[in-house]
Amino acid sequence: MPIRLFQRPKYMPYPASLLLKPASDKYCCKQINNQFICNIMKIRWGLNTYLYGPKDDLKHRLLWREVYSPEEESQLSTLIVESEKRGVRFVYSLSPGQDIVFSSPCDIKLLKRKLQQVSELGCQAFAILFDDIDHSLCQADSQAYSSFAHAQVSVANDIYQFLGEPPVFLFCPTEYCGSLCSPSVSKSPYLMTVGEDLLPNISVIWTGNKVISRELSVEGLSEVESVLQRPPVVWDNLHANDYDSRRLFLGPFKGREPQLVTHLRGLLLNPNCEFEANYIPLHTLGTWFRTGRKERNGDRTREGSEEYQYCPEMALSDALQDWMDELSQPLQPGRVYESDFQAGAQLMLENESERKPHNDRFHQGPEQPEDLGEVPVEIANVKLLCSGKAPLSESQVQLLVGLHYLPHEHGPSAQRLLQDLTWLKANCHLVSANDKKAPQQKTEEWRCRAARFLGVCEEIAVLHSTVVSGVNRAVLYDLYPYVWDLRNTALVAKYFIDCLNNLFNNACLPTRLSVSYCLLICLCTCSLVCPTDDSTHRQ
Repeated sequence: MPIRLFQRPKYMPYPASLLLKPASDKYCCKQINNQFICNIMKIRWGLNTYLYGPKDDLKHRLLWREVYSPEEESQLSTLIVESEKRGVRFVYSLSPGQDIVFSSPCDIKLLKRKLQQVSELGCQAFAILFDDIDHSLCQADSQAYSSFAHAQVSVANDIYQFLGEPPVFLFCPTEYCGSLCSPSVSKSPYLMTVGEDLLPNISVIWTGNKVISRELSVEGLSEVESVLQRPPVVWDNLHANDYDSRRLFLGPFKGREPQLVTHLRGLLLNPNCEFEANYIPLHTLGTWFRTGRKERNGDRTREGSEEYQYCPEMALSDALQDWMDELSQPLQPGRVYESDFQAGAQLMLENESERKPHNDRFHQGPEQPEDLGEVPVEIANVKLLCSGKAPLSESQVQLLVGLHYLPHEHGPSAQRLLQDLTWLKANCHLVSANDKKAPQQKTEEWRCRAARFLGVCEEIAVLHSTVVSGVNRAVLYDLYPYVWDLRNTALVAKYFIDCLNNLFNNACLPTRLSVSYCLLICLCTCSLVCPTDDSTHRQ
C-alpha cells in the first residue's frame, strides 16, 4: 500500500506527493529515460506518486490524438507495472489544449480513445493539462460554450466520468498561478467557473503566486482554496530548470511551510531535467514531508519540540552525507554499474569485430598524437577521458551545491564569491599606484580579499578536474556542462582580479584604461579556454 502523504478525509480521496516529470535528454534515448524513472522509484524517500509527462513523448502534447504503438505500449506498461510494484501511484498526463476543438465529437472521441488505451495498460490515475495555451476559442467552440473555462471544465468532467471516476484525476487550469489570473485570484471569472462547475473529486493543480514561487504559505493558498472550493494540488517548480539550459538547482526544498500538508491535496515536485542532479531536491522533499506528517499527527514528544521542525539547512546537511555515498558508486550513464557496463561494452566490441569496415581509413587512429605544447595550461591539465577514482570531498560537494543553489537565491559559497568580486572591483583604486592616499590597512584588506577570491577560483578548477576523474560517470555526464561553465567563469574572474592587482601598480596607466584593459585581457583569455564547439568537451 502506498504511504498516504497528505490525508484530509473531507477532500482527500487519494495519496499524492511527487511529480517527476522527465524532460527530453538529447544525449539519452527513451529507453534510458525509462530506466531513470525506474531507478528513482527505487529511492522513494517516502514519496508515493509519479506523474508522467515527458517532453520527448510527442504523443503527450503535440500528437495527443495518436495512440501508442505496440512498442510504446510496452515501454509505458513497464513504467506502470514498476510503479505499482513499488507502491508508487502512476499518473498519466495528457495535454490536448493547443489545438483541441472542445465542441468536436471527433476530438472528444480521440481523446477518450487515447486515455482508454492507457487505462487498459493498468493505469488508474490521470491528469488533463491545459497549461501554457491561448485563452481564445475557435468559432465552433464560441457558439457551443459561454467561456473558455466552461469548455475545459465540460471536457474534463466528461473524461473523468468516461474513465469511471478514477480515485486520482488532476486538472491543470490555464490560470495555474496568481500572476496569470485576471484581474486577480479572488476575482478571476476563469477560476470561479472552475471552482463551481468542476466535479468535486477532480483535483486542481496550482503553482503558487508565480510559475516559480519563492515561498508557499498557508495564508497564500487559502485564497485559491476558497475560489476553487477545494484544496489545490501544488505543482512545485522550485527545482525545474527546463526554461534555462545553463541553470541547475541542487539546493534543498525550501520556502514551504510543513503545515501546508493540512491545506493541500498533494504536492508534486517538478525537478531538474538531469536525473543525477535531483538527489538533494528529492531527499530534502522527503524530509519536509515526514516533518509535516508528524506535525499533522501530533507526534511531538513535547510542546515546541524542535525534533520535527523542518530546517532546510539541516535537511541539506543530511542529504549531502547520503549523496557523498552515492557519488562514490561506480555508475555509468543510465545508472548501470561499471562491471555491467564493461560487460555490455565488451559484447558490443565483439560484435563489431565481426563486421568488415566500409572504408579502412575511417578505422585508423591518428598518425601523430596531438601536440599539446601550445595548449594553455588550464586545458592541458584537464583529462576529459580520465577513468580515475578520485572521490569528491565534502567541501567540494558543498561548493558545487552552493554555486548551483536555488532560482531565487545563491548558496553561501556563491554569495561570498559575488560579494568579494563586487567589493574588489569597487575598491580597486586602493591598489592603484596613482592613489597615494589609500590607507595601508585598506590596501592590505583588498589584497587579502583578493587572495581569498583567487583561492576559491582555484578550488572551482580543482572541482572540475575531480568531477571529470570521478568514478561515478553518471554524475559526470549530467553535471559536466555546468561544471565546465563554472570552471571557465572562475578562470575569467581570476584573470580579471589578477589584472586589477598587477595593472593598477603601473602608474603610467589611468584607472579607467586599466579596467578596460583588464576586461579585454579576460575576453581574450576566455576565447582561449572556452571551446566554441560543444562536442569538444562533452563526454
